[in-house]
Amino acid sequence: MDGVVVRDDVPSALSSAPDRARMANELLETLISLHALDWRAVGLEGFGRPQGYLDRQVRRMGQLWELARCRDIPEIDEVGAWLAGRVPDQSAATIVHGDFKLDNAMFAPVSPARLIAVVDWEMSTIGDPLADLGWLLYFWRDPGDPKLGIRVASVTDLEGFPRRRDVLGRYAARSALPMDAIRWYVALAGWKITIIMEGSYRRFRAGITDHADFARLDEAVPALARRALQAANGELSL
Repeated sequence: MDGVVVRDDVPSALSSAPDRARMANELLETLISLHALDWRAVGLEGFGRPQGYLDRQVRRMGQLWELARCRDIPEIDEVGAWLAGRVPDQSAATIVHGDFKLDNAMFAPVSPARLIAVVDWEMSTIGDPLADLGWLLYFWRDPGDPKLGIRVASVTDLEGFPRRRDVLGRYAARSALPMDAIRWYVALAGWKITIIMEGSYRRFRAGITDHADFARLDEAVPALARRALQAANGELSL
């Protein structure tokens, strides 16, 4: 595919406020379409085990945290306990991308903004669609939000991009799913990425990997954990 991925900045050809708004709209419409797809009809009966998806997410990430733990980050333990004690009933069973965010989409390189591909499907399965929405919302920065400290799209605070509450509102308006537990899903997303990144930091400290970006995780992981706790506590605006 001939396109661009938006991460640290917006390409000049797509930098107008209307194009930023179109990027956000195309991204959200793609997520809605993905979740509406009849996965049985397209031959994905055996692609995942939707029953118990949320419980497995909490259990497996808790196990991964015990392997990744290399310093005291109390927010991770606090969020993990909060999640485990409040697992919601699964909202539905759909295709779940697993890492759905702005920088896992590719856009045509010229205006008007048009999404041409979604990449990085390695965590895709059949599960709860609100896990994808929570992941998208966790990484979506509003004006005034601190940088996330890791290499992900950090431009959604710019003019033209909708606010987190608008992204949530647009999805909710097109869905029959209950949104009363959405902060649980956002906190889950933050907890997961924090644990994953701490595992990377542990390997960096042990000399197993020398990726230059991993040095930033010394401060980035605690910041990610604080954002997850803010989601759990209702302090992250939604």
